[in-house]
Amino acid sequence: MKTIIIKITIAFFFFAVIPTALFVDAESEYLIKSFFYWDYLDTISEITVEYNKNQYSDDDLNKVNEEIEKILFDIEKNFSISVTPMMGSYKIEESTLMKINRLSGSGERTTVNQDFLDLIKVAIDVAEATDGGFDPTIGPLTTLWKISELSQYCRTDSLDYNPEYCVVPSEEKINQALEKIDYRLIEIDETAKTVYLPEPGMKLDLGAIAKGFAADKVTEYLIDQGFEFFLISLGGNAYNYGESKINPGKTGTLLTNPFGGKYLIKFLGNSQTIVTSGVYERYIEVGNDIYHHLLNPKTGYPYENNLMSVSIVLNYREGYYASAFADAFATGIYALGLEDGLAYAENRPDMEAVAITKDKKVYATSKLDFQPYIGLTDEFELFVGGEKVDFEPLPTNPTNPENPTDPYDPTRDLLIALIFIVVGFGATVLLVFTLKKPKNKTKEE
Repeated sequence: MKTIIIKITIAFFFFAVIPTALFVDAESEYLIKSFFYWDYLDTISEITVEYNKNQYSDDDLNKVNEEIEKILFDIEKNFSISVTPMMGSYKIEESTLMKINRLSGSGERTTVNQDFLDLIKVAIDVAEATDGGFDPTIGPLTTLWKISELSQYCRTDSLDYNPEYCVVPSEEKINQALEKIDYRLIEIDETAKTVYLPEPGMKLDLGAIAKGFAADKVTEYLIDQGFEFFLISLGGNAYNYGESKINPGKTGTLLTNPFGGKYLIKFLGNSQTIVTSGVYERYIEVGNDIYHHLLNPKTGYPYENNLMSVSIVLNYREGYYASAFADAFATGIYALGLEDGLAYAENRPDMEAVAITKDKKVYATSKLDFQPYIGLTDEFELFVGGEKVDFEPLPTNPTNPENPTDPYDPTRDLLIALIFIVVGFGATVLLVFTLKKPKNKTKEE
């Protein structure tokens, strides 16, 4: 038995421990940790932190995980327009926003916390800047159409497709909803900390800004805990903060290709948030027509323009809700359309933007720090600051580890190390059983 144990130890050392040690820098003080959240804000969230192993224990990281969950749950309890599964599991019957909507026109004001006041003020600022293209009182329309809820059942590519659910609201109901939409009617009392909607049937819907606010609150918390580099992904909301010490100069945020396939461009800036709003994921099909979820609060129907998606880039500033603003502006700039939307972003010194059209043209503002990525093939045209730019499509499979177009994937190192261990264990077992095979013996005569 002792011999077998020695064989296992030696074999495992050569097949698993040595390769893993060669791959992971044992001298490095820095490690990465990813946290995943499946049940919050109607999306899958991933938050990756780089940390000094001499400063943060496993208990410290577990506490960070718990605190982030609390932040995400607080956002749900504040801003959800309906009861979420997580709220239901805690028997929470309504969010703060749901209460405000329920009491609209009743004369009773709802007391809110500072987070709610901060976010509603951001929403109103963006509504004013986009001439109501983004409107936080769009709730009567979103609850009438229910596109986000019905998308699963009203897309012909879905296994749950059922055309019986897929209908367009009547003109009468749409007009009734439009009468209840006007962000200028929101009443805020900052001293008493109350919010009130004066017209019966008015409804707030902050779904187009809440994820950004969540990213801001998580960012604020992680900075307060001393983390110098981290990545946040909340659905279409991305936040990168700081400079990686493990992979300096190789990190960046990649822009999703709305047509499917590989990423289109790589944003090169640090400490910035990138938020994308598009029409390629949430939509319903009714007959031969497609209705996406970005509804026009002035017509009652989805916006009709040639835009596939809009991405807004804002830099981190202490005390500034960059991701919440970017989230709302992604919708607001989409509403303004290609020409007016990009002109607005171009004229703001703190904002950069990328707009992708349905005919595969990519428009970037002039000061955006980015580079083409492997998904930007010759099918696309690229415009920077309104001028067409020639670009050389990159190889589809960059293999040079020093190639700056090869993005740093925070989970890649751990996955490869795990593969070494699994393969090593399998090889170990095979070797041991081979060595253990009994020798053939001849019967003495």
